[in-house]
Amino acid sequence: MGFIGDRIRDLPTDVLTYRGIDGVGFFELDAALSAPNLVCAFSTRVGGVSQGPFASLNLGMHVGDDSQTVLINRQRLSHALGISLDEWVTAEQVHGGAVAVVTDSHRGRGAFSKELAVPGVDGLVTNTPGTWLVCFYADCVPMVFWDIAKGVVGIAHAGWRGALTNIGGAVVRAMQERFGSPVGEIRALIGPAIGPCCYEVGEDVGEKFRSLFGNDVLTQRGGRMHLHLPKANYQYLLDGGLLARNIYISRLCTACNRDMFYSYRRDKGPTGRMAAVVGLRE
Repeated sequence: MGFIGDRIRDLPTDVLTYRGIDGVGFFELDAALSAPNLVCAFSTRVGGVSQGPFASLNLGMHVGDDSQTVLINRQRLSHALGISLDEWVTAEQVHGGAVAVVTDSHRGRGAFSKELAVPGVDGLVTNTPGTWLVCFYADCVPMVFWDIAKGVVGIAHAGWRGALTNIGGAVVRAMQERFGSPVGEIRALIGPAIGPCCYEVGEDVGEKFRSLFGNDVLTQRGGRMHLHLPKANYQYLLDGGLLARNIYISRLCTACNRDMFYSYRRDKGPTGRMAAVVGLRE
């Protein structure tokens, strides 16, 4: 396994455990950090039926793969996690900073058709058990949030544009304002994403992050600028009041691990998408 190196050594270590059920591979939050009713998982590319550049567990319907094949893959992941695809809720994912509050009426939105995803948002929150918040990614940072005492969960999709809007912080604020979650009780997990080992960016993007974080999330490698996107999101969550001990971060780099993850940057062409899933069992 390749891991995000260098600047992440001062952050919490990897907190995900790999599991395979009926051939479907996924990572889940380590049992020591989880709760009995919490589902918190990140799919891999292992265990699906997609072909070609989408092989094999592609879960994205917006990348050119056959939609019926993607539905089979989504059903396979749902079965492995012990949840129902009928109760998935997905966001449109527009690389912005908006968050939607999910209720019973949203169940199934985006599960079977990308056109029915919750429009215009990259973040979702809910206090409805048995509702599974899902985001799709291939290098972008997936973040999941939970407050077990209040029964609230959230999810965010953060590419570099979404990170600049502080989409993670927007999810935290929604949990606080809509459901009364104390910021000191909110847990956050930053999932597998492209690391600074592989994420080369131009000066224009680098300057945007430098203006917010200085050089703390930027490194120079071979004369080229590399961005530590997970660490930028981590810093935003700290600044928003989350306790450092309540922020967990995966060190898995999607670009390093070709056999395990899709990577838009690495593959330089059509590729699949993984899914992050969070929810509370009824």
